[in-house]
Amino acid sequence: MALELSKISEMMQGKTLERDNVIKMYQMVQSASETEEKKNVMKHSVFFVGQLPLKSNRCVDIEATKRILNTTVPYGDLDEYMNYLLEGLATQTLLLKKENGEYEVNRKFENSIAKVKKIAHAYRLEKDEEYKEIMPKVKKMYQMGTKYYNSGSYEEAAACFMNTIEMAEYRMGYYSLALMHFEGKGVEKSDEKALYYARNALVRGAKIAEGLEEDILSRLEG
Repeated sequence: MALELSKISEMMQGKTLERDNVIKMYQMVQSASETEEKKNVMKHSVFFVGQLPLKSNRCVDIEATKRILNTTVPYGDLDEYMNYLLEGLATQTLLLKKENGEYEVNRKFENSIAKVKKIAHAYRLEKDEEYKEIMPKVKKMYQMGTKYYNSGSYEEAAACFMNTIEMAEYRMGYYSLALMHFEGKGVEKSDEKALYYARNALVRGAKIAEGLEEDILSRLEG
């Protein structure tokens, strides 16, 4: 790998799609006036585009982006922060807003964005490696939680699932807590919390959460 893993975390620091970073980026875009200042904002913002999920036509996958953003932004604020993110990047022409409402990556910046995508991928691999040693314990904890759940000991089950998240951001722990919040078993019944956990599971690769996400959204929007 061209980049040392120790440098990847440094490069990713402060460049992730988190609530505070999104609003900070938007504010910087709107207030930048000097040429040098605009260049710095542009460099910073390339990291945002590099972490956006894209469709095959190089347009931003809006629904997938909402999933990622909803892991740090409450559901009620999601549309507002999506607007900050997309409009801020479009203002800099990193993204081009099309007539049909889609946001397309500007070809002019594709090479820079491709490099960031490689960095983001390497960062995820670094995180996976970090959790590799502890994963057997995490899976045992998850199995224990499943046994508690099946026996009706829901509070104990929720505690186990939360432990798997705290230990290694385990995708199935997120999924199970999403289900429990959706059902109101052992935890507060909350569609917003259920969606938060379901989307955390999906972002981490748990496809099993797709159907649950649909059910939660249907209830939230219905």
